[in-house]
Amino acid sequence: MIYAMNNTQTTPDFGSLKTRARSMSDAALVYSYTDANFAAEMAEEFERQGLAVLKTGGYYRDEASVYLAEMKQRNIW
Repeated sequence: MIYAMNNTQTTPDFGSLKTRARSMSDAALVYSYTDANFAAEMAEEFERQGLAVLKTGGYYRDEASVYLAEMKQRNIW
């Protein structure tokens, strides 16, 4: 049985993400960027299969974009 989840999150708190990204080491930032992209792919695949997700692929892509911006600022991407 699949239960519908009504607390799907589609937009991250960009302010908190930016603050977190600024405090990360370069290695943690690269890992988090990679992880967020992977999570986006998985969330989108689950949605294609008709499964409910708590955070959408778009949420994780937004998260990855914040990490990418910080990596570009530090010239590590």
